[in-house]
Formats: sequence, C-alpha cells, structure tokens
Amino acid sequence: MNHFPSDFTSNFWSIFIAGATLLGILGCLALLWISGKTQAMTAADNTTGHVWDGDLREMNNPLPRWWVGLFVITCVFSLAYLYLYPGLGSYGGSLGWTQSGQFEREVSKGNEQMAPIYAAFASKSTEELTKDAQAMAIGDRLFMNNCAQCHGSDARGSTGFPNLTDGHWNWGGTPEQIHETIAKGRTGVMTPMAAAVGGADDVRNLAHHVLSLAKAPHDSVRANLGRDKFVACAACHGADGKGNQALGAPDLTSGVFVHGPVIEAHIVNMINQGKTGVMPAWDAKFTPEQMKVLTAYVWGKGGGVAGATPAAAPAAAAPAAAAGNDAASVAVENGVVKFFFATGKADLASGADTALAEVIAGVKQGKKAIVSGYVDSSGNAAQNEELAKQRAFAVRDQLKALGVAEDSIELKKPENTDAGAGAQARRVEVSLG
Repeated sequence: MNHFPSDFTSNFWSIFIAGATLLGILGCLALLWISGKTQAMTAADNTTGHVWDGDLREMNNPLPRWWVGLFVITCVFSLAYLYLYPGLGSYGGSLGWTQSGQFEREVSKGNEQMAPIYAAFASKSTEELTKDAQAMAIGDRLFMNNCAQCHGSDARGSTGFPNLTDGHWNWGGTPEQIHETIAKGRTGVMTPMAAAVGGADDVRNLAHHVLSLAKAPHDSVRANLGRDKFVACAACHGADGKGNQALGAPDLTSGVFVHGPVIEAHIVNMINQGKTGVMPAWDAKFTPEQMKVLTAYVWGKGGGVAGATPAAAPAAAAPAAAAGNDAASVAVENGVVKFFFATGKADLASGADTALAEVIAGVKQGKKAIVSGYVDSSGNAAQNEELAKQRAFAVRDQLKALGVAEDSIELKKPENTDAGAGAQARRVEVSLG
C-alpha cells in the first residue's frame, strides 16, 4: 500500500513554487535572447510583407536598447530580491526579514516614542486618570481601534456584547476586575440545562420563574411551579438569582440580559441551547501603560464601581443584615391573610397554602375571596403600581391553584392603596366577603 505524504507536511509545494518562479524569470531572459538572435525574412525595404488597411506595413526593427536594458535589469532585480527576501517557497531570504518582525520593530519604536507621555500617568489612580483629558483621549483611540467593533463606539454594546456604561458587570466592575478582564480575557459558558430541568413544560415554568426574578411580565402560576426547578441554575446564579461574579454568572434580577430580550422565548432558548461568550485576552498586544489607561477609560464610561478598600469592607455587612428583614412572609390577623413581599419581587412566601386554609373554607361556604394590594410610595410610582398588581395576581393565582374558582375571587382596590414605605407597603391582603 502506498503512503503519500500530506501536502501540508512535505516540501513538494515549496519546491514547486520556487522552481516555477525561477523558471519563469529565466524563461523571460531566454525569450529575449532568442528573439534577438532570430533573423526574420524581410523585404528590401525592411518590412515583413504584412500590410493592413492598404498602406500600413509592419517593419522588422530590433527592440530599442533602452527597453532591452530595463527588461534585463528587472529580471536581475527579481533574482536579487528573491535571494534577499522571502519569495521562493519556504526559503526565508538571506536577510531573515519577516512581516511579524517588521511589525514588532515598528510597535516597539512607537512605544518608545510614547513612553514619556505614559510616564506622566504612572502615579495616577484610575479615578484621577478619568479626569485627565490627555489620558482619556488616548484611551478613546485605544478603545475605538480595538474594542468598539464589539462594544460599539459609544460602549453601549449590542446583542451578545455587554453594555459598558451601565452598572451590570458579570465579572465585576472595579478597576482591578476590569483590568483583569481586558488582560486575560473571559469565557462565559452556559451549558444547555433542559435535560436537568425536565420536559418542555418544566422549561417554560422555569423561564417564567426567571422572568419573575427579573421583575418582568410573567405567568405567576408557572413561575411558582418553576421555582423548585431553579435549583439546577442556583449553582451558578445563586439561590436568589443574583449571579456570581467569580464564575461570570449574570444577575438575573437586574432585568438586563446580554444575549436577548427579557421574554419567555429567549429564556427558553437559552435553557435549551445554552450559550458561550468569549472575550479575547489583550495582554499580548497592550503594554502595561496602555492597559492602565484603557482600564480607566472603560471604568470611566459610567458603569464602573469603586474598588474595594479595607475601610469599606466592614460596612458591607450592614446591607446584608438589612436584607434579612426584607424576606417574603405571610401572617393571619383577625381572619385576614397578609402576604408581605420582598422588595422588588412578587414571589409568595412559603406557608401560603396553610395561611389560606380558612379563606378556602369560607369560599366553599359560598363566600368570596377578596384580594387587595397596596402600593409602595417610595421609588418609581409606575413601577410600584405594576409590581403591586403582579403581587395581587400572584395571590389570585395561588388561590386558583388551591382549587378556588376564578368567579369566587374578587380583586378589590383598597380605598387608600398608598401604604407608605416598608413591609406594610409591600403587602397583599386576602379576606372573605
């Protein structure tokens, strides 16, 4: 059995190209020499006998010496060039010149010329650099030449490419984290999770739970059914869906999805198909000084967050403690079931079924379940009103899930929906009427 070497590992093509090139040049010289020695048959008047248009005769004059000289010089120059520089197959040329070497020399020369300018930035912090017009002008050129192709000239990104001007950072938005992202690159991988979740209906339920985390319009019944399925996602996104910057897992409660809109179809597709996002590493291209300026430029676009400081670390415990008092809960007072919701959420607290037992018993006796929601007066009024409506719908849907007919449920707006701020303003009451 014959084994032919691969075209890409043998030197056949290198020899073929070099031979064809040299034969072509030598062939031109040979043709010139042959044509100069050949004697054509001519008439007494030095014409070849060819006549066009009745009076246009072809002469047999030799080639001009200046033209012959230039032709020979061209061929000799070609041979000299191919000896000195690459051009004959894999032969690298006697000078050892390469495109990459030339590029590196020019870059090195440019860096030497810029060194005095960057030296002025060495002692400045990231925040100070954002206030330096010259540094930001350099950062803008670096960004436009290398980053704008994906993130846009305004750094606001597009589908699949993050917005660098908001506060949503999958890998962290401190100067140190941004610097690491630029230098080392990032690879974000979401594996297809449909098999771990269950069937198509389970995937839809999980999608609605994610929508509820993002405070987007959703089916609360499906969201409640999909809550337990979220355990498959919690390993990366956390039990509360707030993500994990160490893994690059996004905060699902922010309502900002990089790869598509915050709608069921997109989330279902992400669960079924997964997604891989890659940001290349730039440490091989940028000098440390350029990296520092570019980091400051990106950080200063509006989305960066302050770096961690030892003094600020203890204070971080305070919001965590406060968050503990913000959890959803349910209580029964004088026959009225009161659902208290976490800030910005419409998820029912555990124990809802037990708390509603008396209401369900009353409905079976012919009474109606009256659901009333209250509005938080702090923050955006339109968003708070919509959130209060979603909370009331969540309670209504829970009653329906427990067997209460829809015509036995009345959504009634309280006379005074404004309950101030705090937990009392984030409540929905269920009573019998």
